Amino acid sequence: MQGVDASFRPVPHRSGSAASSGFENADGYRVEFLTSNRSSDDSIDQPAKMPALGGASADPLRFLDFLIREPVRTMLLHRSGVPVVVPDPSRYAVHKLIVASRRHTDGQGLAKREKDVRQAALLFEALQQTRRSADLALVYNEAWERGPAWQEAIRTGAGMLPAQDAERLNTVLIEGAKKNREEIELPFGE
Repeated sequence: MQGVDASFRPVPHRSGSAASSGFENADGYRVEFLTSNRSSDDSIDQPAKMPALGGASADPLRFLDFLIREPVRTMLLHRSGVPVVVPDPSRYAVHKLIVASRRHTDGQGLAKREKDVRQAALLFEALQQTRRSADLALVYNEAWERGPAWQEAIRTGAGMLPAQDAERLNTVLIEGAKKNREEIELPFGE
């Protein structure tokens, strides 16, 4: 990273570990490395060593495997455009609900949880407006079928949505399920 901007410096990890998974430049631009957490929650706050990153570590993040599955190609709006690969918006919306449900309410956790819920709500609205309810329903069902812990996380995250956004989520899921000709278990019932 210092080859791109010499002012990038490691940011101390929140665990107090000597390993760093985040870097920040003189302008305050921050880059964080993430990896899937497939072990117990005990390791969630400990950086994972990543030899391929040249000595940097990565923060284990639950549900990352779900988020990055089947990414989409799009353009970053900069000059003539920069092609990028990003998470599917439907996956990102469901992921935000799940992550919001697991945020702690201490430190920055509450602010991050509120941001997660707002982002999910905006994505549900955008998916409805762009007629992508079927995509959301498929991804939602995939997450729901991963079992009781995922279902509880989805219900909890959806329960944090303001009433108007919760109603929109149900509407979009019902529309999507009809388009897909499949049944769907709603987080709030019908």
